[in-house]
Amino acid sequence: MATAWEDSVKGTKKLTVFAGSSVTGGPWASVFALALKEFNALSATHSFGVTLSASTTAPDNNGGGADVQFEAANGSISFQSFGATVSVVANGNGLSGDTQQVISVLGTKRQILKAFIVVPATPQINANPPRAVGDGVKLVIAVHELLHAAGLANADHNPNDLFNGFPQARAGSKPADDKIEVNQQKLVPPLFLTAQTAAKLKAVWT
Repeated sequence: MATAWEDSVKGTKKLTVFAGSSVTGGPWASVFALALKEFNALSATHSFGVTLSASTTAPDNNGGGADVQFEAANGSISFQSFGATVSVVANGNGLSGDTQQVISVLGTKRQILKAFIVVPATPQINANPPRAVGDGVKLVIAVHELLHAAGLANADHNPNDLFNGFPQARAGSKPADDKIEVNQQKLVPPLFLTAQTAAKLKAVWT
């Protein structure tokens, strides 16, 4: 189920997101900026109660810096947070990312302290022959993971919108036409969320 961020962050109604060099120096650079914009547009539409902004400072091991770190990888990648190691193994040619939430548990109260997003470095689609996906599919992957970073868990996946846990890629005649199929042949982009998914995120921010 969705988890709220720590009170000091929740009170700002904002999450700061740092893009590492694996993103800013590669094919995810333009997608990252657009993903923040698209998340904020969805937030305005559905009243999430939180917006995202880019940060130039990585999360600090002692708790400072950005709230979220966004990286692209092929293979193992690790982060240090509050003295612990957060590790992710990424399929560099895959079509899904992985978000690790660093959670504090005090009694029955669970709060997110930091989040680390890893997307596939060079996602590919099963065209003929297989090739790199277009930016539209990368955008879907990125916003999906940003929703996780904002508080949603795998248990909150919804087959009826972009937060689908098992999306199917559909190759277009060119990369710009590639799509992700959700909800019985509905295609994204354009991005959309159902009221059910939006309500789960809204509940932990308002």
